[in-house]
Amino acid sequence: MNLPANFPLKKVMITVVSVVIVIALIITGVTVAVNGKAANATVDVEQVSNISTQYWGDQSSTYGNATSDFVQELYPDKEKAISKIFVKEGDTVKIGDTLLQYDTTKLQLKVESKELEEKKKKYELEQAEKELTKLQNTPPYVEPVIPEPEPEPTPTPVPESQAELYTEITEHSKPFKGAGTEKDPYVFLCTEDAVLTKGFLLKLLGVTDPRATPTPTPTPTPSAEPTAQPSEVPTAAPQPTVTPEPTAKPTTAPTEAPTPAPPIEPTEAPTPAPIEPTEAPTVSGMAWFKQMTFTKTNETGGESVPTPEPDFTLPDGPFVARFEVHEQDNENLPLVKGWQMDGDKISAGFFNEVISEPDDIQMPDLSYADPGISYDTGGSMYTAEELQQMIADKKQQIQDLKLNVKQAAHDLEKAKLDLENATIKSTVNGVVKSLTDLDTAMSTSSPFLVVSGGDGFYITASLNESLLGKVHVGDTVMASSWENGQMYEAEIVQISDFPNDNSNFYYDGSSNPNSSTYQFTARIADADGLKNGMGLDITLKAASDNASNAIYLFKAYIRSDDGGKYILKVGDDNRVHKTYIKTGKTIYNQYLEIKSDTLTEEDYVAFPYGTSAIDGAKANGMEENTDENDGIDARRLDA
Repeated sequence: MNLPANFPLKKVMITVVSVVIVIALIITGVTVAVNGKAANATVDVEQVSNISTQYWGDQSSTYGNATSDFVQELYPDKEKAISKIFVKEGDTVKIGDTLLQYDTTKLQLKVESKELEEKKKKYELEQAEKELTKLQNTPPYVEPVIPEPEPEPTPTPVPESQAELYTEITEHSKPFKGAGTEKDPYVFLCTEDAVLTKGFLLKLLGVTDPRATPTPTPTPTPSAEPTAQPSEVPTAAPQPTVTPEPTAKPTTAPTEAPTPAPPIEPTEAPTPAPIEPTEAPTVSGMAWFKQMTFTKTNETGGESVPTPEPDFTLPDGPFVARFEVHEQDNENLPLVKGWQMDGDKISAGFFNEVISEPDDIQMPDLSYADPGISYDTGGSMYTAEELQQMIADKKQQIQDLKLNVKQAAHDLEKAKLDLENATIKSTVNGVVKSLTDLDTAMSTSSPFLVVSGGDGFYITASLNESLLGKVHVGDTVMASSWENGQMYEAEIVQISDFPNDNSNFYYDGSSNPNSSTYQFTARIADADGLKNGMGLDITLKAASDNASNAIYLFKAYIRSDDGGKYILKVGDDNRVHKTYIKTGKTIYNQYLEIKSDTLTEEDYVAFPYGTSAIDGAKANGMEENTDENDGIDARRLDA
């Protein structure tokens, strides 16, 4: 904010301080109002023990009969080896006396074997579930749609080559285009193994060949210059002979005719001293340089024959030339390689220089590669119907494997029970009626040890195999008689190791009717009103994995907010405070398990709904143990 130069800073400070004070007063007022409301509010509370319950496991019902002449019978077991028998025939025994001991070594091995079998069944189930997931995520096979074949494109006709192909480039080689400048160099079509002659290089560099200078013919003296004819021997014309000075005696006789001078034969033109080229580059050592003469010599050693005049001769340089190798030796097809030479800038490194494809050369694309056809089969080789059937089969397999896992767990639990119950004790007060050898008992399918009891009443009933391991010897069951309407408490004294042949008397509707049942016996301590053979309804309490002293609070006293589930619990100041809790399972559809240690049955909580159910409200309805004299709250003294 821009303030005028003459704006007093003191006024700004006063304004800011005033705003802060107003905000603080508002916050303080709200806080005081809330605290005042909480301080004046009163909320009713209940003790946890009155609105909670405990859970000790599921209940199961069965049916049995009361008997007064219960007999304990022990049959031989092929899977168990007896290590010691503690009684003999005729001995008197009481409930709890040891009758015999099985060998625990074999039983322990059996437990380990059953553990391995259970792990194997669980692994098979796990693999089957993974395979099912894979099948469910597999897309079905889709018949590929084969596209109509595209017609073959008509190839672009390639014009015939108009340039001359060179394997040797001389000063008479004619480029097929270009002006010899750096921007528009001469372009020659050549083969990959083409060579450059010395004459071409001299033209490129602008160096004059000394052999190209005409040689003057010497004039013979003192005769007149004969006209030399290459093909004939010239005949000298007669020349006048110079007359010497006359002597004293003149000669009167005529003199002889002068002898003509022998004809002057033409001599070879003297070879002039070579003229050193001006600033000629060093080109020795290059394999593809070829020495080239301008005249050819007869094979017989005769005279030289002048070379015919060529149709074309490159101009004297320096100039720029480019040499290109094209596909099929056609300048209209793509460039394969090339190099460029500049007569002004030539260097030893130009031989390896490969130039890029010129922009002005049109390269027709003659590559017609077949792109092929892509077939999308949906990622699977199975049709939708096949996948559906495979998924159904796999689900059935998983159901069978689940039953196998349950059976393996049951067999393991039974093996553990056998190991735990390796010591067999008497379940009745009576006498050892018979004791025979195992072989005889096994051959006759009869018990090898029989204990007959004669006092008290017993209940004989059965339980479902799902309760094995949850119901134990020593547990208490409740029995009720339809005939006299009385309730009886009985203690389980024996659970059979073998399933019953039939389960007609077992009517627990919550159990699997296809599962096995096992007979158990319970002794009734107070049997008043019972008669031999009287029918009884029996209730068993199966121990739960969560059976403990956990508190199950009535769900109406639990509320939730963004912080989680909480209760209004009375604190040491006799006011309720929001206390967050951890919850577990729900039982009877009304109670919720309190898993945290923040609540006991002696605590008090408030109903967390209503205008007075606020944090800090005063608790009303707590039981007060007050002293008769001063009325002091004993609960607060304990705190």
